[in-house]
Amino acid sequence: MRKEDILKPLVSKFSNEVDITSLNSSKDHELTKASTFSTGTTTVGLVCKDAVVLGADKRATLTYFIASKTAEKVHRIQEHLYLTIAGSVADAQYLVDILRAETKIYQLQKEKPIPVKAAGKMMSNLLYRYKLFPFEVGLILGGVTREEGPVLLDIGAYGSILPEKYVAVGSGQNFSYGVLEAKYKDDLSIEEAKEIVRTAVTSSIIRDMASGNGIDIVVVKEKGPAEKEFISINQS
Repeated sequence: MRKEDILKPLVSKFSNEVDITSLNSSKDHELTKASTFSTGTTTVGLVCKDAVVLGADKRATLTYFIASKTAEKVHRIQEHLYLTIAGSVADAQYLVDILRAETKIYQLQKEKPIPVKAAGKMMSNLLYRYKLFPFEVGLILGGVTREEGPVLLDIGAYGSILPEKYVAVGSGQNFSYGVLEAKYKDDLSIEEAKEIVRTAVTSSIIRDMASGNGIDIVVVKEKGPAEKEFISINQS
């Protein structure tokens, strides 16, 4: 018998309800059926002229409890490469550390910045290896290199990679997509892109109780340090 026939894959956190069940009997199944707690987040990314702009709210939640009002959801991987996180905080922080270490090793060996798509493939391979017991995360990887230009990747919990011009991930993503689809256009300036990201995340903060407490916006360029800005949001 194969391992896959014995083990039952966990359901992703992006389902509203996750069943925790016993495999012993139908009676046990009914007794142990339950809904897990989930976290909430809004993360957004879009490509503009010569840059990638990423944004995220600052709230970390456990169901109806606000666990943090200062959560960091946009993480520096390398100077030209940033990652936004949604989902399980422990899972996401572990993956950030792994990707940061692996990309640093690559750059020391090759003596050049790692391509964004190569870094995305590293993360995809790691997530795919654990697809039977998946990391409960939704990730946006964005960066700029001379060869690739601005690149934005939507990376799923099972290792899928979707190149996008704009993307939103998290419990508030539906509200952000309404803004992104209405306002996005090719060759946006950095200031125009920042304003769209701010509006998109604000839209989610207004309507999604699990998102809030301000917005971090990061502009990633090929050269020089990324520009990071915090925007306070009045939620009264």
